Amino acid sequence: MAPRVTVAIPTFNRAAMLAEAIESVLAQTYDDFRLLVADNASTDETAEVVGSYEDPRLEYVRRAENLGLLGNFADALSRVDTDYSLIVCDDDSLRPTFLEETVAVLDAHPRAGMVHTAFSIIDARGDVVEAETDWTYGLTRDTVEPSADFIVESMRWGCRVCSSAALMRTAAIPASGFEEADFPAIDFGLWLRMALDWDTAFVARPLAAYRIHGESQSADLGVPHDAGYRTGLEWIDHRAAVKDRFLDEHGTRVRDESALRRLVRRARRYELTAMVRKASLPERRFLPTVRALAAAIRADPLVAVDRAALQLL
Repeated sequence: MAPRVTVAIPTFNRAAMLAEAIESVLAQTYDDFRLLVADNASTDETAEVVGSYEDPRLEYVRRAENLGLLGNFADALSRVDTDYSLIVCDDDSLRPTFLEETVAVLDAHPRAGMVHTAFSIIDARGDVVEAETDWTYGLTRDTVEPSADFIVESMRWGCRVCSSAALMRTAAIPASGFEEADFPAIDFGLWLRMALDWDTAFVARPLAAYRIHGESQSADLGVPHDAGYRTGLEWIDHRAAVKDRFLDEHGTRVRDESALRRLVRRARRYELTAMVRKASLPERRFLPTVRALAAAIRADPLVAVDRAALQLL
């Protein structure tokens, strides 16, 4: 009998961290799953790491050539034929009850296309930086967000889901899957398209660990800092572009497109202010703050009259 869940770990030259990700999946209290490790033609000891596990639930696929991050993720997703699916980044990990708790949520809420959870933040060595956090900007208890609410909050803030902590209902994944135009925020675009037709569930307990380190994909657009990445204008503009493209393509299917577009602009202004705040850390000196604020105002002149930005001075 086929398992109910596929857990995929796309990986490339991350042998030192991959073992922790694999072991966190194999240690799940819910065992009706297959684990697919999708190796994007690694040149390190990845094959040896995977080969050290003798578990019938583990399947290893090694690419003959590197498909790029998007290609590897997309191919892994295309191999899913189970009810539920999860893509765990090769530097992240799951708590032992992750599958047990999230499968139960999707079983109980057939209109939920995805369930994501709070998570811990760890550093390159695996030490806990922050024991419990999430990106929902306000959810404090287990919740099922209606489709329209999830889209509104995503326009107001940004990506509210940690991909390694998100179990998807495979039937809810759009046929297009990950889209190249969203790169590198391929998960954010996917969540928005899923929310057109499905609700989104949230578990307020930390059931996964998200790793912050200088070699991650996220670090390409932001320097690791404390419990996150210090992102700059490029990443802020890209996130806004993903939202705009979503509205360009699906505006007729959402509630009050004009209001959502205003939220996109407001969110970009908020992120520019946050960029100024982080750029002046840790000393909070006046001149670095002024320079960062000037850059933000060039990107959006309305930052000049934003109270939160001016208070930084």
